Amino acid sequence: MASRVIERAGKTARVELKTSDEAKDTLRQAAAAYGLDLSSFIISAAIERAEMVLERQRRRELSESGWTQLNEVLNSQSAPTPALVALMRGKSKDERDTTREKRRKH
Repeated sequence: MASRVIERAGKTARVELKTSDEAKDTLRQAAAAYGLDLSSFIISAAIERAEMVLERQRRRELSESGWTQLNEVLNSQSAPTPALVALMRGKSKDERDTTREKRRKH
């Protein structure tokens, strides 16, 4: 997938990196093993990792029981709480906290 991003994108942006000689040598060897130049190898690996991180952030996995509970909550016909009503009316957090504190006293 990462190689497709490199192929599609025009190479107009520049990224500069500082590393040790040993790290650069390792990267060069790995790039050669894949038949890529050093820049393409680094960008390909970085994009692959970035896509993985972003996908993990976008996706949340639930167990079967968690999925069932989520659907039960979403499908329930419960009345909105006063805090939710206040939020939807555009009240500030301080106003919502005051409303919540008044309810606790009663």
